[in-house]
Amino acid sequence: MPTKKPQEDWVESLRVFIRDTLGNKNWQIIENKGKARLGIRFEDGTRTYKYLPYKWQRANANEIKHFIEAIHYLHIKKNIDIDEAFERTKRNAPKDKQPRKKTNPKILLDAWAKFEEYKRMVTGDVSSINNWNNEYGGEELEGVRDRVMGKTYTRLKAVVIGDSFKTREGIVECKSPGNSNDLFIEMGKISGEAGSRMRANRLTQIREFLEYCTNTESNFLLESENWSPPIKGGITRYKGRKSEELEAKTAEPTAGISDKELLKLIESLPIEDTRKDIRERAREWDLAIKLCIVYGLRPIEIFYLEVRKNGKDSLYCTYGKRAGVTTTKGRKLYPLHREWGDKWELVKRVKRGDKLPECNSGAGEGFRSYLKNNSVWNELKKANSKVVPKSFRHSYGLRAHEFYKMHFRDVAPMMGHSVEVHIKEYSRYITEEILDDAMERAEKQAIKN
Repeated sequence: MPTKKPQEDWVESLRVFIRDTLGNKNWQIIENKGKARLGIRFEDGTRTYKYLPYKWQRANANEIKHFIEAIHYLHIKKNIDIDEAFERTKRNAPKDKQPRKKTNPKILLDAWAKFEEYKRMVTGDVSSINNWNNEYGGEELEGVRDRVMGKTYTRLKAVVIGDSFKTREGIVECKSPGNSNDLFIEMGKISGEAGSRMRANRLTQIREFLEYCTNTESNFLLESENWSPPIKGGITRYKGRKSEELEAKTAEPTAGISDKELLKLIESLPIEDTRKDIRERAREWDLAIKLCIVYGLRPIEIFYLEVRKNGKDSLYCTYGKRAGVTTTKGRKLYPLHREWGDKWELVKRVKRGDKLPECNSGAGEGFRSYLKNNSVWNELKKANSKVVPKSFRHSYGLRAHEFYKMHFRDVAPMMGHSVEVHIKEYSRYITEEILDDAMERAEKQAIKN
């Protein structure tokens, strides 16, 4: 004998609701011709059958439940004729849920262009074109971009059109999203390791984008039912958790590089090579590396420099770094050692607009890619695996404390981060000798006062 097909849980739930919650065993809901059909048996034994305006599918379970509940209330509680009760309920009922067409990719990409205009020209949250082009990005735009670029936009475009995207781990085939949840999942897959800062940055920018698109600021470019973003702090589940390997990697301190080793590295750059392309590229990287060494810059910050007149020409960094819910402001830059900066004419080179290297995959990756074939760099990495492009900046911080004997509260703003972050990063390098010198200076100052 054929076995009876078990009822789906949502169907059983509806029938339990009618029988137990409404307390009516004379009402039955079934599927007929793909639709939900309500059967009602009256006290005199007669029956009536009503097709509800919903297809027989799980997605409509709540609407079916509320429809039956409304009919029951009007007919049983208010003593309204069953046909009239049905028609009243039908007039006020929400429409049957139909499968939604995926949002046209062009709508999403055009919305990004409006988002750029809003963030750069209206709110001024991202005032630097270079900052926008590298971190956010967009399509080619006269006077702004000569090509499609931006860490977030290039990934967003690949996702919304369902294209492939090359990551360090290999080629990822993206699936075109139908809602914000899909978008965050797909963006996460191509935005770095789970738990990484890079993935967090990309997803944070996508959250800002969707928030703009589903609110009055954009005149609701995207419908909120499908594209509302998670609340602030709600991207954690998409960001993911760091692997044990990444946790250990990020917990280890970055290695510094001695002054002698830094000079040796600079001398190794082929700025006098016989080949013009090698020579020109070396000069671009010569400027980039020297700026990081003398001013303690993050790799990305080489693209956000300007010269301002403050008694004399001084370098300023306009880059704003996101840290949690806050963003660090731009800052005046202070050279350590000043004689290196003067000898290398760094302010002059920035002022006249000397070319910096292109870093299409990000500044840090650009440094790594260029230096990977440098023999001096490879010697440094062989001696200490924690030597990375950020080591130039780290050497600046160590130099400030070990050579110049500077205080934490002074060096932290010079490097563009908080005192708390600075202490966490550099306290392990504070020696007894440094503390003795600090105490001696403090006592001398006290006597002088």
